[in-house]
Amino acid sequence: MLKQPIFIVGHPRSGTSLVRSLIERSEHVWSIGREGKPIWERDSLHPGRRGWQSNALDASDATPEVAARLNADLLAAARRPGAEWSVADKLDHLDFLRSQGPQPYYYDVPLKALQERFPGDLPEGPPTTRDGGELDEITPFCFPPRGERPTEAELADGIRLVEKSIQSCFRIPFLQALYPDARFVFVVRDPRTSVGSLMDAWLNPRMFFSYKMPVPLRIQGYSDVFPWGKEWWNLSLPPGWQDWVDLRLAEVCARNWLAHNRAVLDAASALAPTGNSVLVRYEDVQADPVAAMEAVAEAADLPFSDAWGRRDLPVVMTQTTPDPEKWRRHESEILPVLPLVRDLAEEAGYDVR
Repeated sequence: MLKQPIFIVGHPRSGTSLVRSLIERSEHVWSIGREGKPIWERDSLHPGRRGWQSNALDASDATPEVAARLNADLLAAARRPGAEWSVADKLDHLDFLRSQGPQPYYYDVPLKALQERFPGDLPEGPPTTRDGGELDEITPFCFPPRGERPTEAELADGIRLVEKSIQSCFRIPFLQALYPDARFVFVVRDPRTSVGSLMDAWLNPRMFFSYKMPVPLRIQGYSDVFPWGKEWWNLSLPPGWQDWVDLRLAEVCARNWLAHNRAVLDAASALAPTGNSVLVRYEDVQADPVAAMEAVAEAADLPFSDAWGRRDLPVVMTQTTPDPEKWRRHESEILPVLPLVRDLAEEAGYDVR
């Protein structure tokens, strides 16, 4: 069974993968090692089965049947996090996989390293099922945890699973109904770097495709740039997305930041009195990972791990070296949309004037 699962909740490209990787250094947690979309959105919980409204779920969706299915799937996927994959490990594994057909350029490895190991033309467009539909997992595909599965005795005693999914921003009541003893780690990031990173994600010709939409997209700077841009939505699906399909890409990304972080800050505020949650800023994790993990360990009810005394940070889910100034590549497009997010940014502790 699961006990006190730890859910990491934050905007796409906010640093949730980094925080998850740090928590996974604890010997007291288990992990599925990747986004949970293939588990959470199976069957009736997929937005396509719910009228394409959004990724939002509430307590009424946590039926006994849904709870039993999710419990079984999460437990089946649980592994000890084990040793972190190095870039060289990933490349060697992809060398093996490529002989069986999978395309290495859709995996979570820096592009430069992929090009050096696998020279040739770069593929473009979303990877799809044989009939052209969406895959369960959003690219870049992750590498599975390298550790062991829990034993029957460990399962009977209860395991602590750490899980992060970008869609969870809109599912807090659902998760609370499923797991009343859950702990939450909320992550926020400066809207300028977030919006810039989101734009990079939408403009990546191989990554972050999530949903093949039932309505045409006319997002300026995306739908008119790529042939797939008229039908493929990237990353999570916030409430209100239907009103964004004719906007410019920078505004779509700004409204994404706004929708996700409004949900995150509201949930963090509501849960703060319980002591079962913590709100961390990506920039603080970068600047002082030890202090950040002390706060996370207290809220998550985890013994402080010796591994968290290290200041090194894993590099996860990135195609280029992290740089807080990368957003300036899109500066002329981002600056006009900052007024949309300014009030909430200030609430989260960011000055974007």
